[in-house]
Amino acid sequence: MKVGVVMENIQFLSFSEIMFCLILSFIILIVLKAFIFFRKISKECEYPLQIFSSMVKDFYIMFPKEAIMFKGNIYKRGMFIKVVTFHKKIYEGQFIGFNGKNMICIITKNAIVTNEIKNIKDIILVKD
Repeated sequence: MKVGVVMENIQFLSFSEIMFCLILSFIILIVLKAFIFFRKISKECEYPLQIFSSMVKDFYIMFPKEAIMFKGNIYKRGMFIKVVTFHKKIYEGQFIGFNGKNMICIITKNAIVTNEIKNIKDIILVKD
């Protein structure tokens, strides 16, 4: 196929078809950005509390289950816990919740932390 033939076909696109393509690409971009955001949430992430302080209510919605059982112990929303990961990171803060995808969320002094259960080595109750 020659370049001239392709260029001739482009001339036949109407303004409404070009606008439709622009709008469709914009919608696809938004969907991809949302997918990437929620994929980040599904991994171990730290969200700075200064930036995300207005979104704390949203984390309660994304992690709706109020209790989790881990190694025979039950931890409920509002408890202060210490989470030790297999990557030797330690997070200490308030337990926010659990979602159906084996993720937990806690709020530390500096950040909102999400982590997969399979990456957690131990959870220690600091205080009720």
